[in-house]
Formats: sequence, C-alpha cells, structure tokens
Amino acid sequence: MPLSRQFFSHRLLWLSLLLSLGIGALFARAIWTIRNDEWSYASQSNANLVRTLEQGLSWTLDSFDKSLEGVAREVSRPEVWALPPDLRARVVFDNSLRVGGAGDVWVLNAQGNVVLESGSSAPSNVSFVDRDYFVAFKSGGHQGVFIGRPVPSRVTGLNILPVARAYYHADGSFAGVVVGAVRLSVFNELFGSLDMGPQSGVNLFRNDGVVIMRFPYGDADVGRSLAGTPNMLRFQQEGSGSFVGTAAIDGVKRLYAFRPVGRYPLIINVAQSADSILAKWTRSAWILGGFALLLMVSCVGLAALFVRELVLRQQVS
Repeated sequence: MPLSRQFFSHRLLWLSLLLSLGIGALFARAIWTIRNDEWSYASQSNANLVRTLEQGLSWTLDSFDKSLEGVAREVSRPEVWALPPDLRARVVFDNSLRVGGAGDVWVLNAQGNVVLESGSSAPSNVSFVDRDYFVAFKSGGHQGVFIGRPVPSRVTGLNILPVARAYYHADGSFAGVVVGAVRLSVFNELFGSLDMGPQSGVNLFRNDGVVIMRFPYGDADVGRSLAGTPNMLRFQQEGSGSFVGTAAIDGVKRLYAFRPVGRYPLIINVAQSADSILAKWTRSAWILGGFALLLMVSCVGLAALFVRELVLRQQVS
C-alpha cells in the first residue's frame, strides 16, 4: 500500500476512535446530569416534606401544651381544690384536652403521686417521682414545657411521649406537675402515608439524642440514645439543613433533611437511602451506557471494516 493511503487509513482509524470517545463523553455528561437532577429533586422534596411534617407536629404539640397550661393554671388556684370532685374534674379537664392522639392527663402532687386523672374519677395509685420530667421540675432546674423520655405508660402500658408542665403554690413554691401522654402510635399514623422507598423513613429525636420514634422501623429503637454519633452532632450543631451520612443504627447511607420542631427540644428528619434515590437513575445509566458503548464500538468497527475493504481493493488493484 502506498504511504499516502496508509496514512489516510491510520488517520481514519484515529478519527473514528476520537469520534467514539466524543460520543462516550456526551453520554457520560448526560448520565451525570441526570444523576445530579435526581439528587437535587430528592433533596428539595425531602426538605419540603420535613418542613410540612414539622409544622403538623408543632401544631399538635402546641394544642396539647396549651391544654396542659390551662390545667396547670386551674390546679394552681386553691379554690379549685375546694370544689366537689366531679365539678373539679370538669373545671380542670375541659374539652380542649381532646387532642387527636393524646392520652390521659395526670396531676401530680409535690411527692409525685397522682391526685387527679382526666380519664377517671378515682386517681390511679401510681407514683411518677422517678420520671425525668418530675425530677427536673422538683429540682427547680427547668421552666416551661418539658418533653420527657419516651417510656411505656405505667397506667396503660402503651409507649408514650410525656409532655409536662409544673404548677406552683401562691407563694411560688413547687406544688406538683401536670403531665400528659402523647401516644407514639399517633406518629406512625401521621407518617403512615409516606412511601420513600426501601430503607427510608422519618425519625424523631429529642435534642439530647434520644430516639422517640423511627418510622417505619418499629419501636425497637425507642428510648435509645444516639448522642455523640456523627449524624446527631450535625443535627445538634447545624439546626436545620440536609447532608449525606451513614446511620449509626444500621449503617445505611442516607440523605438527611432535618429541622427543629417548633419551640420544642425535638429534631425531626426525613432520611432517604441513597440507593432508593438513585434506583431509577441506575437503571437509566445502564441503558444509556450500554447504548453509548454500542455506538462507540460500532463507530470504530465500521471504520476498521472500511479500512480493511480499502486495503483489499488496493491489493486487487
């Protein structure tokens, strides 16, 4: 073969190779752009979702806390205790306590014993002197509303989130605690319509890292402390936002969108697994990648066939 035609053949092969690489680069950029779009959409959607959940949860707690505040105000009045028991119960426990998901409300005296109960005319013979909310108010180290550690109720046995307020005598001395129970099952009902894919869900924590609930993972981790874990430190330090992290409980990599719950010492987050976010993209990437590889191989193959045919023609000539 003459040198000029050999040079032309080599140049054609190099050109086909560059063309195939260009096709591959275009497809790679398209695949990467689709991935970024999927991730950005998931991040924005989760941020909107956690904001909506936080507002609904905050409204529920606000309604319940206002009721507890009213109970605390009534039991602080000496004349209320002078009323007959049935009338006293109607005055203290009005209809405002009928908040969806709320359980009974108990009024404790300064010794931690139940003296009034919203669900019964005869108070339960139960002491709450060892509960964290009673200890906090009794010691004088806390003011306002207190969100307790999630525990099984000593009256019903159901898992509850205690919400408490103290009440005081006329001289300002500690008189006792008003505590209401929010059933943890109400959170599962609130989040029950969510479907975020496998290994994804919603988590609710106290600010100190105690797990209140994990949906849809059940109650196995309720009351567990995650204080000091990398994700919890970011929740506590940053306040709100989103990031990608690995869960301390199950080791799954997830995209977290998180916010504080109103004025309460609670953190809610939406945690979607990275595999779930990228599941559709992965399938698309394999399809597009396979198609790009086919085009690249076809381009180089056609050029090689053309050069081979050209060589054969030259030999015949």
